[in-house]
Amino acid sequence: MKIELRMGEWMVTMGLVGLYRVFEYGLKNSLIDQQYKNSIRVLPQGLELETEVLPQLPRAYFLYLIDEYSTAKRTRERLLSYPGQAKRESSFSTALSNIKETIKDMGKEIQQYFPDEPVNPLLEAIKSIKKPEQIEQLEQCIAEFQQLLSKEAINEKLTLNYFKAAVLKSFFGQVSFLNVSKNHLDLEGHIEQFQADYIVPVQRDLQLEQILRSASTEKEVLRFLDEHAEYEPFKALKRAWRKKTLPQMQEEMTAMYECMLFSGRIAFYNFEEMIFSPIGITGKAFNFNWDLRDKQPKPISSLAKLVLFFAPAGAAIYLKKEVFKKQNKKQNKYRMYAGFVQSDAAFSEILQKNNHLKQMKQQKDPFDRIVSKLVQSVTKEANYVVDHLFFLEFSSDYDSKKTHLHYYHLPLYLARYFVEYPGKLDYVHYDYREQFIQDVLRGADPARVIYQYLRDCIENGRSHIGPYIAVRERSRIMQLKRGGKEMEKTDKRVYALYRCGQEIRKALEQAGSPKTADRYSASPSKKISAIAYRLLNAAKAGDRKSFLDTLFRLHMSADQPISPLFLNALHERDLDFPAVANAFIAGLLSQGGQGEQEEVVS
Repeated sequence: MKIELRMGEWMVTMGLVGLYRVFEYGLKNSLIDQQYKNSIRVLPQGLELETEVLPQLPRAYFLYLIDEYSTAKRTRERLLSYPGQAKRESSFSTALSNIKETIKDMGKEIQQYFPDEPVNPLLEAIKSIKKPEQIEQLEQCIAEFQQLLSKEAINEKLTLNYFKAAVLKSFFGQVSFLNVSKNHLDLEGHIEQFQADYIVPVQRDLQLEQILRSASTEKEVLRFLDEHAEYEPFKALKRAWRKKTLPQMQEEMTAMYECMLFSGRIAFYNFEEMIFSPIGITGKAFNFNWDLRDKQPKPISSLAKLVLFFAPAGAAIYLKKEVFKKQNKKQNKYRMYAGFVQSDAAFSEILQKNNHLKQMKQQKDPFDRIVSKLVQSVTKEANYVVDHLFFLEFSSDYDSKKTHLHYYHLPLYLARYFVEYPGKLDYVHYDYREQFIQDVLRGADPARVIYQYLRDCIENGRSHIGPYIAVRERSRIMQLKRGGKEMEKTDKRVYALYRCGQEIRKALEQAGSPKTADRYSASPSKKISAIAYRLLNAAKAGDRKSFLDTLFRLHMSADQPISPLFLNALHERDLDFPAVANAFIAGLLSQGGQGEQEEVVS
């Protein structure tokens, strides 16, 4: 039987991308028989699926994820980075501690499931290593551990545990093999559970649809329900239909049990947390239910449930550093995110763009470079597609019932920016560049990111061209948003203000007074940092009067003329106040020479 799976909401499209990736992987690695090579075809609006291939998918699904998140591969990459550090005496202790911790943690997990493996001797050997002179012994322990971890059964079990806990838990509740009671299952057990919970329901529901269309009497339908009485939804259906005629059955099926994700499909399930936890809502939240329905407020079919289960294979999974405050101190935390590209283009193009996204995220490309590459083929004829292109990323935790979901829309002026100015943010620090681009894609002013960047430079005594580049690129984006006129003049104005800051710094350093025995005098760099703090606080608060007052005093003490460009801080005809203030402060903090600045001014 052939069925059409149409794109729709982003989670459905994500599931279709994952389904096709798993199918391709299965064919390539002979997990799916070649007789089914044309069983899933790409259509402009989605996929065409031949249902005969369904039983072949569970094995391909698990082996795809095992290959993608292989514990042996991830641990090997981590361990191979440590011996080089250990050879340097200064970093030996840190490297050794990391190696011991990795092997100890992984070793305990291996012992839990494979008690007969020789883990204890290896742990004892690694424990005895304490000096740099034992580097050869350390390398031997690492090699033995990698060999142990590469055993197929061990790698399979540890990888299954990893992607269930770290990846699938972000998408689903404790359904099927994700329930803690199924943790003992091996690979074959997982495949059987997937088959029973996801493949068989689809087959039964599609058969029921066919019976309802082809049956001539109600007895044929009841007989079919009797034959498959072990299927839970059919038990309730049989009781309800025992005394109904065939037309009544058909009418009731159409009226009450239609899937909200795949139109026309029988729906026995509900779209809730355990089916798709990032945006699913518990059935007990009646205020979210249409007409306060308590049984099936958001009905979905077993087919939709299956497609959603392929969503983790359709997303790009990556770690993202987030900064948060705890007891007034900034702390970094890495959170796992799933990213996806959605648009109104044909499914083949969405598939291609998401393959690019996944590849670039694996290479740890910054967000601006990813966006630039994804829109570099944009032409005037494709403007509609670009205007309906957006990125989304989410991090979800089923246990805490919490989801961080970000939508990043790409309007035409931003698409033009990424096409005309690719790679211009390369000089900006990676963390601030990511925040800058995400604010821009959300339609927010990235000035707040530049304030943080400048404060970081002041607090840590950094001198870098990055803040100036961030100010310039913000001005370019704002100018494109207003129509993109006089781009070169805007660039020259920003650069002129930046150079004003550099000239003031140079004058203050040359005028710095030496220390004497009876009188302390702060160094010019400390004075400049204090002034930069004052200017930055005024800029952040939008206090033009305080900013210009400090600016005038600064120019008078340095005996420097004031550029007319600073009047934009008041009337904002050519530049807005944040651009004026931040460009000057970036120059004030810069210690680089003229040659360095000229290289990146264009």
